[in-house]
Amino acid sequence: MADANKEALERESPGTERNVGLTERRSVSERTLAAPERVHVDVEKEHDGTVVTFPDGGWPAWLVVIGACHALFATFGFVNSWGVYQQYYEETLFPDETESTIAWIGSLQYFFMFFPSLVMGRLLDLDKFQWPFRVAAIVFPVSVFLTAEVKEYYQALLAQGVLFGLAGGTLFCPAVAISGQYFRERRALAMGIVAAASSIGGVVFPVLVYNCLNRIGFKWTMRVCGFILLYATAFAAFTVRSRLPPKAVAGGILNPRAFREPSYSLYAAGSFLVMLGLYTPLTYFSYSGTELGLGSYPNYLVAIANATSLLGRIGPALIADRVGPVNIMIPGLLGSAITTFVWPVCSSKASLTAIAAVNGMFQGCFVSLLAPGVAQLGSTDDLGRRFGMISSICGFGCLIGPPISGAILADSSLHEVSYYAGCVVLAGTALMFASRWYKVGGWQGKM
Repeated sequence: MADANKEALERESPGTERNVGLTERRSVSERTLAAPERVHVDVEKEHDGTVVTFPDGGWPAWLVVIGACHALFATFGFVNSWGVYQQYYEETLFPDETESTIAWIGSLQYFFMFFPSLVMGRLLDLDKFQWPFRVAAIVFPVSVFLTAEVKEYYQALLAQGVLFGLAGGTLFCPAVAISGQYFRERRALAMGIVAAASSIGGVVFPVLVYNCLNRIGFKWTMRVCGFILLYATAFAAFTVRSRLPPKAVAGGILNPRAFREPSYSLYAAGSFLVMLGLYTPLTYFSYSGTELGLGSYPNYLVAIANATSLLGRIGPALIADRVGPVNIMIPGLLGSAITTFVWPVCSSKASLTAIAAVNGMFQGCFVSLLAPGVAQLGSTDDLGRRFGMISSICGFGCLIGPPISGAILADSSLHEVSYYAGCVVLAGTALMFASRWYKVGGWQGKM
């Protein structure tokens, strides 16, 4: 099978010294491409004409997806429980600090979860990401163990904001983008499954943290979480690996030429604006429930939003490969903006639960389809770098978005916070639509 693949690819790409997927230098054919007969093998040509093969299935490919799921469960799954920590820090650990000041811890988490993608995306293309990835797999749970010992605000900012975020961001980008090396026809599905793992973590950790805080205290709550994260990141470190050899793509960490394409620039700008407001409801759902006097119930609203986010990540991914990820993402973002506007109007337990569930579903749609959308804007040889640049831009949106919401809340109410968050999501949606228009050249077309 491997010999037949090699002969076929040599005929398609004569004179190409580097046949990606069949290089003898790394014996990739023996490791991943010698797939069973039942596995469909897809092909794609890179910018230099080199043929790239995609198994689009088989146990080596799905094992990598499972490993990436562990990484997303640990990183974004834990980060998505920030709303519980925000409320606990305000009421118990740092009662003298303002909402906006405490929000900086969560903002740094989100920022550093995205920003290292600028480097890790390029290292993924060069097949040099694994050592930083493995070091981060150790540092990530260690940062949680350190958070258990904090007594001052600045300590939490450094441990849970900076160190946690940097380690998580080093794991995040390769885990999201790596399945693009194994799947083409089912790429959105594979990436959607990986993204869905963060929703599972977002359900598990808020409930776990809330119940453990009341029973075993803050220190042991963080230690329990640390041991769970240690298992997840260790599993990811042993299973997430590159399939393709290093790519001879010109340039360094940045690829400024990508921004000369209007569709890519608009997509990046739209992603930034969306990230300014996307996580605002998730951050303040618990606060809303407390203001309504719902007792301990508000602590479960974050878990409910993350549970429905699972549906929003897997459902659209099932059809995105046929319809186009951006074609599905745009209606999802409109739904996210609408539910953000409606959220402060909720005046009962039932209405707040419903809006949290619906908002979580629409939020999951964007998170699941962001990376497949980037893949629509170029070839595989530069996918890691292009996704890394957009992820880093998203990081700046996550950095300043929650503190802006906190500052607005300090001077007004949740209604004004929702106006801000909903409007920036709408503006980002408009830029996403413009990106699609430039790419496909009109109303109709797959992107």
